[in-house]
Amino acid sequence: MNNKEQKFDLIMENMTVKELKEGFSIFGNKGAVWTNNCHISQSGNYQTLCNRPMLSTNWARIEEINEIGCIECQKKYKELNNE
Repeated sequence: MNNKEQKFDLIMENMTVKELKEGFSIFGNKGAVWTNNCHISQSGNYQTLCNRPMLSTNWARIEEINEIGCIECQKKYKELNNE
């Protein structure tokens, strides 16, 4: 499999906000929104699942982004939820 095919597979595996369980939500600053790299946050934490500090406005929620692009957050979410 070449790099383009691998990137396509990753895109096909991206989670959506609807898949998140209660207590989890999407988070992303403007840069994350523009690059389709929004993260997953857990209620009560000040950083995302990939340890990115949530110090900015949540533009992912404002722009109603539905897809989580951060692969690290997706992996951690699946580990936390035994998926």
